[in-house]
Amino acid sequence: MNGSARLSDLTSLIRSLKASVTTIAQNDKSFISGDAEGMVSAWSVSDGANLWSIDLEPSASSIVFADDIVAIAHGGQITAVNPDDGTIIWAIPVDGACDLVVFDGQSLWVSSSVYEIEIEDYVACRIMRIEPRRGTIEQSIPLPSKAWTLDAFGHGCILGLGRPQPGTYIIKKGENGLSHLKATPRNPISHSSKSSDSRMSFTTSDFHAFQVDHEGKVLDIVEDVILAGFTHHGSWITYNQNGEVGNVKLDVENLNDSPQYLSSTDEMTLLVTGKPSSTGVAYIEKLQMKWTHTSEITKVHSHLDRIVLGCNNGDILLLEANVLKRRISESQFPDEDDSLIRARLRLLRIEDIENNLEEK
Repeated sequence: MNGSARLSDLTSLIRSLKASVTTIAQNDKSFISGDAEGMVSAWSVSDGANLWSIDLEPSASSIVFADDIVAIAHGGQITAVNPDDGTIIWAIPVDGACDLVVFDGQSLWVSSSVYEIEIEDYVACRIMRIEPRRGTIEQSIPLPSKAWTLDAFGHGCILGLGRPQPGTYIIKKGENGLSHLKATPRNPISHSSKSSDSRMSFTTSDFHAFQVDHEGKVLDIVEDVILAGFTHHGSWITYNQNGEVGNVKLDVENLNDSPQYLSSTDEMTLLVTGKPSSTGVAYIEKLQMKWTHTSEITKVHSHLDRIVLGCNNGDILLLEANVLKRRISESQFPDEDDSLIRARLRLLRIEDIENNLEEK
């Protein structure tokens, strides 16, 4: 370890939303975050300027960039907006809650579900394929279970389903049925992640993890795992319930809790653990830095050379590889805790967002 720092001292910039961050998306020039009250805002990576904000009640659940639109799953519909100014282009209602959205390079795939209070379970689950520019529904397929993970997979998607028909399933463009991914466990899927070379990792709710290649061939299956993913070296890595590492050597000593998020780019890996406050480790090349943060991390998203983190208090933190490497190498961090100053600035930013929305 190179020491310890506050997460805020490692970040390039911090921005804020009103409520807990529920979803994050990025492209080459900007990053977008949505919160539990339906506020969605976009910022420029180059200077941190707010590009636009839009209120899509009741809550934003998933965001993806697709062609010339940004698709946002929120409440009971999927909405497409202009990525430059947030202007609404089209909106499609769904039955129940709109849960997840991904883009496979040609089509949007959108999952939805209805929670039935009397039986305390999800019913009327569905996946739709939508043409992104016109907002045309081209496929609509019922699902036997709620999709807890959804990822693009070629010209199609791969879903991680829960009970009563758990497991990993593929849907291809133009096909109206699910195909179970051969040789994978029929267990409820809780988490998925993708490597830079299109391998995929899945973690189940009963502590299994498996890795598949870009064609869906199973490469590894491991038991007693609470989290699995990929490092910036491309290695598949697993953590058991004691926080111990499998498959690769990675220093995770002195962490206060089991890891909850693992995210990486080609140059850095971020391990996140703990709540209501968070701790973790940032790895870049051969450098490592343990960090602490005063709020729980709720979302982590990687793209190119950067990782964006969302927090329970509404803060969004941008980590960039070149900035992180320089700050860890120099190990020069302020002794003063600037959290109160940041909290005041956060309130001012939120007031600015609300005033701008009122003017519109």
